[in-house]
Parts: sequence; structure tokens; C-alpha cells
Amino acid sequence: MDAFKQKAKDMITTREAALGAAAVVASAVGVYFFWPAALAAGATMKAPGAAGFLISRAAFVANPQLYFQILRTAGAAAAAAAFAL
Repeated sequence: MDAFKQKAKDMITTREAALGAAAVVASAVGVYFFWPAALAAGATMKAPGAAGFLISRAAFVANPQLYFQILRTAGAAAAAAAFAL
């Protein structure tokens, strides 16, 4: 057990470990701040008539007639899958 504690202590005190920890923290901060911005590019909406499925707003606005045709003929799951992100 003492050898394990000493190895853990040595890992934390090395320069490489400090740089690795800093990289992990920087990555976590980057993901925290930039992930919402990446998601905003693909706006979604509740699919009309499809029990709360989420679909791409841009795809629906581009061709709503196709969405409703798929909804009537193949069902809600197929329409939502066709208009998914």
C-alpha cells in the first residue's frame, strides 16, 4: 500500500502530470463553454403530430409537405427519422 501511495505522490509532483492535469481542466472548460454554441447551429423543434419527437427545424422549414406526406404514409417514427439532425 505504501508503494502505491508513493507512486501516486510521484505522479502528482512531476511536471508531465501537472501539464496533463492542466490539459484536462482546459478541455473541460472548453467543452463547457463551446458545446452549447455547437448545438445552437442545429436548431430543433417538436415534430408536429409525432408525439414529441425532435426534428431539424431547417429541414422541416425547407420541405414541410414532404414531412406530412411521410407522417401520413409511414408514421411518426419514420417522419421524425427522415427529418432528424
